[in-house]
Amino acid sequence: MQKYRRWLLIIMTTVCLTLILGSGAVQATKKKTTTIPAENKATFMIMPELPTDNLSSAKAGYFNLHLKKHQKKTVRIKVYNPTNQAINIYGQVKDATTNDDATIDYLGTQKIDTQLLKHPGSELVSVPKKTVLPVGATKWITIKINNQSNFRGIKATAINLSATQFNQSSAVKNAYRYAIGLILNGQSLPSKDYQYLQSPRIKTRFVANRKAAISIRLNNPDPMYLQKAKMQVTLKNQKWHFIKYERTLKNGKIAPNSSFYLNLLLGGKRLVPGTYKMKLHIASKQYTKNINKYVVITKSQARYINRYNVAYQLYRNWILGSGLVVILIGSWIGFKVLRRKRDSNAKND
Repeated sequence: MQKYRRWLLIIMTTVCLTLILGSGAVQATKKKTTTIPAENKATFMIMPELPTDNLSSAKAGYFNLHLKKHQKKTVRIKVYNPTNQAINIYGQVKDATTNDDATIDYLGTQKIDTQLLKHPGSELVSVPKKTVLPVGATKWITIKINNQSNFRGIKATAINLSATQFNQSSAVKNAYRYAIGLILNGQSLPSKDYQYLQSPRIKTRFVANRKAAISIRLNNPDPMYLQKAKMQVTLKNQKWHFIKYERTLKNGKIAPNSSFYLNLLLGGKRLVPGTYKMKLHIASKQYTKNINKYVVITKSQARYINRYNVAYQLYRNWILGSGLVVILIGSWIGFKVLRRKRDSNAKND
């Protein structure tokens, strides 16, 4: 009886330690999380002057222009300073890129893929680098477009206007930025010349907030947007068919001649090494495409992800703890049954 109680105490201690360590790992991760403050409202105001030959409606609020070879165009943006101090407005031209999980970035937060976009639209556009805007003043910022060659499809850019303002009450400089789309349309791209979305590789990594993911690289080699894109992807282990990872993404937007990653978040799942068959179905407003290929997740990749995936570690610890609890309860019931049986036999004797 004494040995049994000692064994019972060891199991209970192990369960408690397992659960404490599991919750401790999550708490440690939460402490490292940084909250990103919401964007402040811009301190200067803008109004694009859309030309009469703009391909989009006036309500769109961005420039959408058709360009021919050796054609020059000029567009303007009105800026106004409603504050009580002068503002320096800085102008830049940025090429559109695609963020992970198919959203478009016009702020230039990531570099363009020069293998896909060899002749960026930003090379055709010039904007004043600095405009001084006095208190209460209104000015026009002139954007010049100079196209010297024929190009097909779309070159997607944006005019970035930014300013910094010193907040006297908090002694902090606040940065403000507008991105006004400037879409340049060349010759039409016939469907027979589409190269379609491509998937050259995958990799395993940790994305935002240290979430473990299988990231599928996707390239859009065509000079056109892919809009309202629905992507369905499945990775099925070829040895253990019940092991698979899948995701469906709806309403994706992909910039022309850009690349990005589609992330399959693992959550609490264990990453299993091996050969996988990848099935990727893309249905956009422009076309439908299927990609089928085999990919490999190595043992070292799986080991690294599983070791540092907090969600998986917590899930595993809870499973181990639950299993020990089940064993404990089963052992206790078994002990009670054996004890009653022994007591009954003793009475009969």
